[in-house]
Amino acid sequence: MVAHGRWMYHAALQRTESRGMHKRADRPTQDPVQHYRLLTGGLDQVWSSPEPASRALVTVGGRAA
Repeated sequence: MVAHGRWMYHAALQRTESRGMHKRADRPTQDPVQHYRLLTGGLDQVWSSPEPASRALVTVGGRAA
């Protein structure tokens, strides 16, 4: 549970917007440029990075393409 909390905290710090349960007083709205998933992991050294576009699920008209 501690590792999961660290991953959530680290990933939240990477976004400069409000999204989901992560609400920022200085930036209360979503930024469409940051519409991607963040991958995070690590135990000793926590890391976060945007998911590569080639792995991202693309939807067309509400269905997977």
